[in-house]
Amino acid sequence: MIKKAVIFCGGKATRFNNGKPGPLKPLIKVNNEEILIKIIKIYANNGINEFILLGGYKFNKLNNFFKKKKLKNIKISVVNTGVNTETAGRLLKAKQIIGEDDFFLTYGDSITDFNPTKAYKKFKNSKCNSLISIYKYISPYGVVNHKKNKLTSYSEKKFQFYINAGFYIFNKQIFNFIKTSKDSLEKKIIPLYLKKKNKIIIYECRFWHPMDNELDRVKLSKILKK
Repeated sequence: MIKKAVIFCGGKATRFNNGKPGPLKPLIKVNNEEILIKIIKIYANNGINEFILLGGYKFNKLNNFFKKKKLKNIKISVVNTGVNTETAGRLLKAKQIIGEDDFFLTYGDSITDFNPTKAYKKFKNSKCNSLISIYKYISPYGVVNHKKNKLTSYSEKKFQFYINAGFYIFNKQIFNFIKTSKDSLEKKIIPLYLKKKNKIIIYECRFWHPMDNELDRVKLSKILKK
């Protein structure tokens, strides 16, 4: 079983603050507990005990939090990967700490029913170099397409499509594709990975909820209380 989980914690939270740098999202509380701690528990409940937090924006706040916060039988490493570094670039800057073994990866601002044990078993049986979690999103809006000022298609509410749920498994091969701190995992590396004929196995989550803004936080609080 994988023992390391890497978590992105360095974003500026602009979606949380109307396009301007906002709070350090991973440390925002949901029902009196930081969402980052809730995410760590998803892994810790499955035997993962080493966490590498990729900080940047408000790094000192993140670092100081874990100097004071002690989690039983869990090792936390907080890495300063820079304020303006893209997601894959953050991984590259932590390459030495991540090491040669397979690792989990996620973001510090969403909750799912992702099961690390089941996901890793599927990953190993697939013989693929990576795994990505997905979630069937049901849009509350009607979806339209148009061309040359004319409507070409229309779908009523409850249109369904799959989105990236943000929980991954990678092996060391991912570092062969990351070249600079400006490389984005989502925009560049994963598309490049597929273009080079690398197969990515999927793991479907039945529950996923982001915390992109205050309304999301309130909704997530109500859901988790149930």
